[in-house]
Amino acid sequence: MTKSAWFRPVIFSVNCYIATILTMFVAFSLDLKSPGWAMTTVYLTSQPISGAMRAKAVYRVIGTLVGGAMMIAIVPNLVDAPELTTAAIILWVTLCLFVALHDRTPRSYMFVLSGYTAALIGFPSVLAPDTVFDTAVGRVEEITTGVVCAALVHSLIFPKSALSAFNAKMQSALANARVWVADGLTKAPTPQIEMQRRSIAGDITELSILATNLPFDTSPVRPDIGIIRAFDRRIVTLLPLSTAIEDRLMVLRGLGPLPDNLGRVVAAVHDWVLDKSASDPARAQSLRQAALAATPAINEQSHWADLVAANVTARLAELIDSWQASLDLAAYLADPTRPPSAEIRALGAKLGEKPLHTDWGIALLSALAATVAMGICAFFWIVTAWPEGANAVAIAAVSCTLFASLDDPAAVLKPFATIIGLCIPLVIVYQFFILPGITGFELLSLSLAFVLIPAGILMTIPRYAVAGLALALAFTVEMSLQTNYTADFAQIVNSNSAFLVGALAGLITTQLMRAIGVQTAVRRLMHATYRDLAGLADGSAPMTRDEWGSRMLDRVGLLMFRRPRLEPRPTHEFADALADLRLGVNIIETRSMARQVSPERRERMAGMFKRLAAYFRKLARGRTAPLGRDLLTEIDAAIGEILACGSATHACVAAIVGLRRTLYPDAEPYEAVKTPVTAQ
Repeated sequence: MTKSAWFRPVIFSVNCYIATILTMFVAFSLDLKSPGWAMTTVYLTSQPISGAMRAKAVYRVIGTLVGGAMMIAIVPNLVDAPELTTAAIILWVTLCLFVALHDRTPRSYMFVLSGYTAALIGFPSVLAPDTVFDTAVGRVEEITTGVVCAALVHSLIFPKSALSAFNAKMQSALANARVWVADGLTKAPTPQIEMQRRSIAGDITELSILATNLPFDTSPVRPDIGIIRAFDRRIVTLLPLSTAIEDRLMVLRGLGPLPDNLGRVVAAVHDWVLDKSASDPARAQSLRQAALAATPAINEQSHWADLVAANVTARLAELIDSWQASLDLAAYLADPTRPPSAEIRALGAKLGEKPLHTDWGIALLSALAATVAMGICAFFWIVTAWPEGANAVAIAAVSCTLFASLDDPAAVLKPFATIIGLCIPLVIVYQFFILPGITGFELLSLSLAFVLIPAGILMTIPRYAVAGLALALAFTVEMSLQTNYTADFAQIVNSNSAFLVGALAGLITTQLMRAIGVQTAVRRLMHATYRDLAGLADGSAPMTRDEWGSRMLDRVGLLMFRRPRLEPRPTHEFADALADLRLGVNIIETRSMARQVSPERRERMAGMFKRLAAYFRKLARGRTAPLGRDLLTEIDAAIGEILACGSATHACVAAIVGLRRTLYPDAEPYEAVKTPVTAQ
């Protein structure tokens, strides 16, 4: 590894260590009850990017306050029923976890903290309810101390701003999009091109997550969040447009040479997209007009080649608008110190958050797994009257909530539990062989560096990040440092064994109930897509084109992260997701188009949408559902209805032609029919 590659990991680790020592100093000075939890908070909060770390810190404090307040409300009111108190705390943790899994932004951390902070406060107070207020206040003080110290150190010492990370990712996404769009105009799809498309899908998903951290960033000037969302929406629209144009050009080239005027426009747009000089709105407008001018005349007797060419020119015009807007927005975001133009402000006005994929089933399963793990530990605690049983239940709650968003949390919980167990002898060595010889705070701080510095470095290496985090958390909690040195071997083994039991309960329960694997996760993503397509087709789940594109691109990115990045060929699920992205756009536009025709024609087109919805609902239930010729006949009839409508626009033709081509890529060319077929 180069010297520069080592710089950031070492800086991050040293910052974590300094923040931990500062936290310990403050906790000792204030005589906090459990300085170890304050030290642990540093590592739970710390992130390499300062904006992300500060966002996490804010949400952690809010979550801690909410969790503490809930325990102050619950425990005293159930003081005479310890079993009910335990059940109420378990239900609160379960609810918080369920809600957290529906929010894939950094905000979810607030719900996670509300849950497991309640566990850390509530379970130790079940048998001593009169201490719940002091415990809640102590936990809030400890966690707030750790959060503030971590935020200060990471913000002041070589901070890495979220804005710089966002700009780097934005330029990467723009460069990948440039290649994608240009290749789609001139080349047939290849495995290499598909790999580039995976990269841009992942880049755009990461961009939207990074953008949520910008309000907390250390950068003195931050761009407007609405303009960031506008850039995200614009670059998202490029993907279905580019893949649609690529497919239609392939069809036209298969039918013969491109018409001269269309060929010239395609070549000009290709050169313009590859031109990395400053954006030129006048040139974009000229290209747009040339694309529309190349549209062939459309009537009831138009041939398939003319309809496909009309689809190409309409999509080219949209592509030019989206690419120019992306360039303008990127130029502003790269230098947010200059005031945005009126056009840029208009693009960013009234844009909500990007809709992301959520899985209710997995969220419920994760919540149930956490409930069972806590319930098992609570039952063992009550039956055995184990003095440290409350800690086991609390750690079970923490282990089940921290990694619940992963496809297979057990794969992470296994090393997590292993390191918690291995830390027990390490802590015994420190408590009985190292700490007795330490006479001051300086030597204590130095002795901790031998564990905490390597742990922090491991946290920055993806392959060992879980091991590093587990080492830092287990070591700081199990050491349980106090202002006065006391060492009781039985107490140390007993309390630390509770941590291990809680982690093992979380691991075993998760393995039995929650591990779904990559294949299952991919299948659930595709089934969710089919349900949405069915809702788009029958109108039960309406979405705008931008909303659909954002949600589907998020799913494309999720599919990418569930596959090795260096596969020689793209997986069929990834290719299917891109096709579904185009298909959803076409369905949305076709339904919008259907509202513009006469009621009689709209009624004749209704059967097409019903058949589409039924087809996708079968796929969503995991059933094989061949398309069949009936749907193709109805689509062709709908094309005839549109062409027969005197007010039909090129956008209408583009939508219905795109729908036919996406669903039936191998079908024979459309032929005009004299009598439209009535939907059955």
